[in-house]
Order: sequence, then structure tokens, then C-alpha cells
Amino acid sequence: MSKINPNASSLIDGYINSRAAFAQEILSLLRKLIHKADNNIVEDWKWNVPVFHTKEMVCGIAAFQKHVSVNFFNGAKMSNKHLLFSGDCNAKNIRTLKFVTTSEINKVQLLDYFKEAFLLTKNAKPKLENNKEIEIPELLQQELNKNKLAKNNFENMAYTYRKEYALHISGAKQEATKLRRLEKVILNLEKNLKIHQWDKS
Repeated sequence: MSKINPNASSLIDGYINSRAAFAQEILSLLRKLIHKADNNIVEDWKWNVPVFHTKEMVCGIAAFQKHVSVNFFNGAKMSNKHLLFSGDCNAKNIRTLKFVTTSEINKVQLLDYFKEAFLLTKNAKPKLENNKEIEIPELLQQELNKNKLAKNNFENMAYTYRKEYALHISGAKQEATKLRRLEKVILNLEKNLKIHQWDKS
């Protein structure tokens, strides 16, 4: 497990209390369900949002202007037995749920998802750091070469996040789609955001 922020719980308290009323209610409920799913969950604070660990990061919650999101960092490996995940996710591993009110949250189903996510992490085999070179799409490399800030942020990201960005561009079949994605990628790299941190509203 990576180093945990010792002030995580108080930072999360402050984060929740500083959000809009609708978001406070959702965030508080999500936090409660996460702890109910696993008594050994560890709260952490990364990328200025709350995240939750067992052996490694399992999920994160974040408030936006009009919704609250839950990111399951290994969501692609989950069964999605209640069909809560949509099929339009571009990220390789992450799956996201969005809520605008607590009435949208099926507590039983979401608790199932949290339990499964934590169980996956506990049963995961240790993996070696992957230092292989990433094949950067030419279009992305060209734009990074023009933008020092975006390039620096990209190069300082972990292997997994750089690979997700590369796949996000190379996975587009239409040239027009690649260009649209590329524009959004550069804008978010300038903000030093990973794909799962994008505001999808």
C-alpha cells in the first residue's frame, strides 16, 4: 500500500462540508456505505479528493457542480451484476457511477459493488511495476511537443495513467473523434488531471 495521508479523515470531513448541500448528502452516504462494506477500509486523500484503500486503492468519490461520482479503480474486473456501469467508459480499468440525489442510490446494490471491489483487491496477486515503453499515438506526441505544461504533467504521471491517455486517443476509430478527444486530453493534462478525474458533466 502506498503512503497514507495522516490527515486524510479530517481532509475528507472538510471536503464534504465545503460542497453544495446536495453533494454533502450524497458524499456522506457513499462514505458510510464504503465503511459498511469493509471494516478495514483505510481513508486516504489523493488528487484533492477522498479515496479508499485495502491493499491498494479501491475507489474514490468526488463532487462536481451538478453531480457526485464514484470511481472504481478496478471496475473493469467487476461483475457489474446489477448493471450499474454504463457501456460507454473509455478508461481501461476504471468504472464510474454518477448521482445527483441520494434517491438515485440503491443502497443494497451499491453496497454489493463496494464489497466486490474490496474483495477483488484483497485477492489480487502482487504485481511488478510495469516499466515498458508506452506507444504514444503520433497525434498526441505532436500536441505534447507543442505544450510544455501538458507534456511535463503527462510524463510525470504513473505508467497506468499515461497508458490510459494513449489508449484513449488510439482507441478512436474516426479521425474526427481522435481530434475531439485530443483537444480534451490536452486541456485536462494542462490541469494535471487523470482520465477518471475529468468532469463528465
